[in-house]
Amino acid sequence: MDTGLTVGERIVLLGLDQRDGTPHDPLRVGAAVAAAPLLQLVRCGGVVAEGGGLVAAGRPDPREPLAAAVAAQVREHPEARPQAWLLAVRDQAVTAAYDGLQAKGVIRREGRKLLGAFGSYRYPVIDASVPEALRGELAGVVLDGAPAGPETGELITLLHHAGLHAHALPDVDPAAVRERMGEPAAKTGASEAVGEAVSAALAALTTLLVSIPGIAAG
Repeated sequence: MDTGLTVGERIVLLGLDQRDGTPHDPLRVGAAVAAAPLLQLVRCGGVVAEGGGLVAAGRPDPREPLAAAVAAQVREHPEARPQAWLLAVRDQAVTAAYDGLQAKGVIRREGRKLLGAFGSYRYPVIDASVPEALRGELAGVVLDGAPAGPETGELITLLHHAGLHAHALPDVDPAAVRERMGEPAAKTGASEAVGEAVSAALAALTTLLVSIPGIAAG
């Protein structure tokens, strides 16, 4: 199935409440979305696994803006841990995913009043067939063992390492999804290093938010 969506857009879409479009688990979703262009670079050979880590392969930066942003982080900060690269591009990646879904007519943005001001948003789904088809494909791979294409394999890897099992297949026991996702996730190139980066970025974001008075990590 070709939804025409990037891996980051698929992650954001799966993280939306199915009824009203409220974003769920923004930290987990953000870490996974930021890692999507990193896995893309791994697949295309722009970043390679070496010595238990990830290094730039010396190729020109890709034309895709997010992949280029991550490639620049890897090239300019080779001493940094991968989670630092993800944190540096997280906001840009998440914004691009929401903008892309809106431009493709999958969701719309609605202001949601907080304390009398429009302080946050929800994103109701316009075309419900898109997330339904996406979840149908995930169920086929994760539950039925169907082969996964490169982007679907990357999507499963990121959902798995970010702990988004309950949002991927909400009608299935999350524990069962977690167990079944492990196998296809392990087949993605350099998934261990990227998975560790996702987990570390998520931990860093959580630590940052809980250190700010009055803010609870979601």
